[in-house]
Amino acid sequence: MLFLKSFILGLSVSAPVGPIGLLCIQRTLSKGKSAGFITGFGAVTANIIYASIAAFGFTVVSSFLLEQEFYIKLFGSIFLLCLGINTFFKKPASTAANLEGGT
Repeated sequence: MLFLKSFILGLSVSAPVGPIGLLCIQRTLSKGKSAGFITGFGAVTANIIYASIAAFGFTVVSSFLLEQEFYIKLFGSIFLLCLGINTFFKKPASTAANLEGGT
């Protein structure tokens, strides 16, 4: 059942014709089935490489963030504290902004 759902999801995502799909169609019509197949295979290979880089890159970034969690929380807390203190001691505006809509 999971395979069928994944298949339908993958098909629905890849169904819209984009620039690479148009390139595959154009090459198939002008140069034949093998040229269209090779073009599509190249596009799929590029997508697999990009997805792998994104997945492994996310793993690296995620592990880095988990390792540095304490320092990130410390920096964020200090930043929010300074922002709050600055806002608290800031003088309020003497007059409200005057906004007039024009037609």
